[in-house]
Amino acid sequence: MKLIYKKPPVFPTWAIFDNKNAGKQYYAQKVNGVCFSVTPDKLPHTNHIEMTGFEASSILSYKIDKQQKLHLYKFCVYPQIRVIPNETRGSLSHHFKNVTLRFSTEKSRVTRVFFDGILQIDEQAGNVTIQHRFATAFDKKALIEEITICNHGKSAQPFVLKADKKHRIIKKRYLVKNADQVLYTTIFDGENEIPHSTAHLTVDAEQEKHITVVYGAEKLTLTEAEAQIRLRKQFMEDSRNRLKIKTPNDQINQMLEFCKVRASECIFNTKNGLMHAPCGGQYYGALWTNDQCEYANPLFAYLGYPAAKEEAENSYRLFSKFASAEKAIPTSIVACGDDIWNGAGDRGDSSMFLYGLCRYLLSTGDKETARTFLPSIKAAAEYVAENITEEGIVKSDSDELENRFESGNANLSTACITYDAFLSLHYLYGELGDTAEAQRFLQLANQIKNGIETYFGAEVEGYNTYRYCKEEPNLRAWICLPLTVGIDTRRVETVRALLSDRLLKTNGILTRSGTKTYWDRATLYALRGLFYVGETEKANQLLTAYTKERLLGCHPPYPVEAFPEGNSAQLSAESALYLRIFTEGILGYRPTGFHSFELKPNLPQDWDFIEIGNIELGDKTMDIAVQNGDEYTVTINGACITVPKGEAYTYSILP
Repeated sequence: MKLIYKKPPVFPTWAIFDNKNAGKQYYAQKVNGVCFSVTPDKLPHTNHIEMTGFEASSILSYKIDKQQKLHLYKFCVYPQIRVIPNETRGSLSHHFKNVTLRFSTEKSRVTRVFFDGILQIDEQAGNVTIQHRFATAFDKKALIEEITICNHGKSAQPFVLKADKKHRIIKKRYLVKNADQVLYTTIFDGENEIPHSTAHLTVDAEQEKHITVVYGAEKLTLTEAEAQIRLRKQFMEDSRNRLKIKTPNDQINQMLEFCKVRASECIFNTKNGLMHAPCGGQYYGALWTNDQCEYANPLFAYLGYPAAKEEAENSYRLFSKFASAEKAIPTSIVACGDDIWNGAGDRGDSSMFLYGLCRYLLSTGDKETARTFLPSIKAAAEYVAENITEEGIVKSDSDELENRFESGNANLSTACITYDAFLSLHYLYGELGDTAEAQRFLQLANQIKNGIETYFGAEVEGYNTYRYCKEEPNLRAWICLPLTVGIDTRRVETVRALLSDRLLKTNGILTRSGTKTYWDRATLYALRGLFYVGETEKANQLLTAYTKERLLGCHPPYPVEAFPEGNSAQLSAESALYLRIFTEGILGYRPTGFHSFELKPNLPQDWDFIEIGNIELGDKTMDIAVQNGDEYTVTINGACITVPKGEAYTYSILP
């Protein structure tokens, strides 16, 4: 059904990327952020950044043209306010017109853009400087703009403030709820609300004037708006103290901090509990078996953010309702939990559910919570087991890219995710005292491992690697997946294929050779896999290049979903995958029980160390440090362990 409410474009036409600027550095790294200093050789410049809170999300697209004029487009989304029909993209969204300032002296020019979790755009008009700071409210349905106008001259400067229209009404016929919805543009001059759309104001000589604008689906007072900015800043500060990963590379360290913010900010309040959603202008108040179950929630087990753990368990509970031995779990739970979407067929969703849930439960170490999920685990596992063929592969008529590319009737993605899920089931049942089931799933895992080699192992485009499916003649990015689950039989040729010019380009690894399409998730999985199997030097080279491109290139500061699809939207779970490169790739972390885990460190030669502080494993908060040398010296909460290179160590968490 076509949406009755006419949704505005997520991006204006001038903010659609063409990928021609990939590989060029536009931004510089600053303390806790990145900065674009305007110079003629870098103009025009366009970027878009998403910021998210519990009740709203905002994508700000900005362009600085050759005359240094600012073009700004604000796309705001409210997941709890549903439009008709109430489906995947049925969140109320709106493009708020800009509040403009016109000075009598000269036109304003952009001089600088800075982002540290809050977007700051600096302009200058003669002796007047204007600073705009934008942030999505922490837990209100609003985007907040703080404007600071500073007059550096010796005489007062008059200016005109104008809003296109202060309030708009969305009629109830467009909405699921039976009431009109007001969208507010509320403007404060200092402490006073400006009642009209146009105001004639003055900033005195050598003085500042502060204006606050609140764009939203609820009307905030100035005090409430200021409190929301403080909460946003506190959230970012708290994020810096969670899962404190430190490496010898400052660009990587900064990227890690950004990814913690993006991965954890996209959690929404809904009537069915907290939901982590991809965002990107399309996907809100909803859950997916790949983005949430497989990518983000396993990280949330040890991230140390209470809202993220609550969200993870809630999302697994919501998917558990659909666990069945007769059919696959649906792809997505949408509309804040009111509906499902299963249009892509069987993508291996039950395997994704099992993969993420079992890793999550083992990492958190909560046996009682694990028992509550056991019925849905059994049902989903029986469905998957029933779909294992005589060749040891798992039938699945789609994949997590939803047949955008060939996936046949059985694909490498579903096979590898199932293999890892069944290994986790082996550990999980062992911890719950069911040795027969533990042994059964270990045998099934080994059967699938053999099937991956015999069915998918093949020469593809001259590389002795894996075919993605029987029907696919080309190299695919997902040949990296066996590496991420520790299958290294074809490691050398697989790595050679992944890093060949057939797949590797400036923006990452192509989905399929011979195309221009890339999805960052494949590059992020490949990086985790390369480190996990010990290809550290090649992995480090790719990690360094990828990080620089995403952090300081034309579209900072986060991993993206894809190109050209989605206009390189900054989906949240990709940031979770970046973090997992370091915990599950470089550190080699894998949970093996409620109170035990395996470490298999693999550091590049020029890295002296990696430190991961405040990681929550079992019921403990831990600090883990690895020193590089002839052997690895692993320090866990002050206790030192020597681990030979290339070997794994199993650590037991003491009560």
